[in-house]
Amino acid sequence: MPDDKKPHFIRRTLITGLLILLPLFITYVLIAFLFNIFTGVGAPLLTGLLRLFGAGELAYPLVLVINLVLSLAVIFLLGLVGTNILGRLLLTAFEGLLLRLPLVKTIYSSAKQVIETFQGPSRSFQRVVLLQYPRQGLWSIGLVATERADNLNLVPGNKVLAVFVPTTPNPTSGYLVIISPKDVIDLDFSIEDAFKFIVSGGIVGKDLA
Repeated sequence: MPDDKKPHFIRRTLITGLLILLPLFITYVLIAFLFNIFTGVGAPLLTGLLRLFGAGELAYPLVLVINLVLSLAVIFLLGLVGTNILGRLLLTAFEGLLLRLPLVKTIYSSAKQVIETFQGPSRSFQRVVLLQYPRQGLWSIGLVATERADNLNLVPGNKVLAVFVPTTPNPTSGYLVIISPKDVIDLDFSIEDAFKFIVSGGIVGKDLA
């Protein structure tokens, strides 16, 4: 790899790693936060009750299990709230408060954008195509993100496609390719079919057509 490209490669790789870890980190922080709340409130009460029944040695493992279950239950209830109109209004109001905090706004907005893009890919990409990438003779599956005006005259014609080429087995990382519409082949794949094919390394999915 040329020396002048190494900083770009390192930066791109670090950013990709952060984007993958960010949703996981936020989930961990949320569960840990709820877990600590339930531990502080419920541990003394549960420990006292178990000691009354002569089972004080069971307090520690039971507290851990119960607090974990309660934490997951709260997250599940938030999901239920978010599926109805009143719940969505409340969550929207809470989100508005978060977006007023400078540091929280940056982290929350980035994490939400990444999560929404890849949990609902059918809303983010238009269609599935084949393109020769990274060189002629090698074919890759790509997801057409947008069609844009070719103001720089990069290709014959006046339009270019922005195509995201996911990597296997983690489709949240990949490459963005600007390409002529004439250089792609449309596949009879839904976006979900493409993600299954990519994640499984080509094992799961129908034949290319």
